[in-house]
Amino acid sequence: MRKLLLGICGLALGIHVAQAGQTESPFTILVGEPSWLAESQSIAKALDHENALRVLPIISTGSLAALQDMEQFSLINAVMVTTDAAAYVRAQNIGAPEGEHLTYITAIKPLPILLVARKGINNVTGLAGKKIATGPADSASFAAGELLLGGMEVPFLRVPAAQEKAIDALAQGKADAALVVGTPANLERLGAANFRLLPMVLPPQLQGTYQPLKLTAREAPGLLNASQQVDGVSTELVLAVDDRSTKPDQVKLLKAFESELFSQLQAAPTSPLHDEVAGWQREATAAAIIKSLPATIIPTGATP
Repeated sequence: MRKLLLGICGLALGIHVAQAGQTESPFTILVGEPSWLAESQSIAKALDHENALRVLPIISTGSLAALQDMEQFSLINAVMVTTDAAAYVRAQNIGAPEGEHLTYITAIKPLPILLVARKGINNVTGLAGKKIATGPADSASFAAGELLLGGMEVPFLRVPAAQEKAIDALAQGKADAALVVGTPANLERLGAANFRLLPMVLPPQLQGTYQPLKLTAREAPGLLNASQQVDGVSTELVLAVDDRSTKPDQVKLLKAFESELFSQLQAAPTSPLHDEVAGWQREATAAAIIKSLPATIIPTGATP
């Protein structure tokens, strides 16, 4: 199915270029999860028709699928994924060594990892043997569940529902808990009366993959009140590329995209322009652009 969809996208790109008289070059961003479409659309709207660019977001079937697709399909120029999904690909040796060739253009934003359980389960150890909705096997939440719950040595039964569907499965009693990446739109439907946000302490072996985070009502509406905080973890959403491409046209297109992107970010009041991503190397051209920018720009950091 992914091959069919990408083939259709490829056909659409060809039609667009032909109609445009080949005056613009399509730069495709494969978005790992539907939840991040807004971020990719913001980039597309800001950069479209600038520097002879046509930025086209494409939705994948999941972050792990997106990483594999980027290696297989030349029409994909960049991918929007979480850093822990890439870590899972490396750990599992999925798709050969492509994970070792990933570099990032820029950080997009941190994403909290939320572990929500039904009433009566008060901690992570109480999830042993329970049904947890961590998503289908190609999703970002699946990777997070495998890494985090595996690192905490919690055996569980996987329910293949991700994000909003994971929250639905929990609300309907089809799962005892749900692990989600970011804040699903329907999270508030659960309520603190019958559900609980479980604290997570970062396992030492995953300290290079995740960052500790104090979860608040902002990340967990309906589950925490304004004065509450719960120990949690976060991953980073990044715009990444496979740095093995040496085709002159693709290299030129990437440079044009990065030049325009950082020009736009530099003018933004808050941006992840200077944010470093732990354990990752910035793409060479992007790193050179960052180095050349005026020193008066102060890193603002991004908040979940």
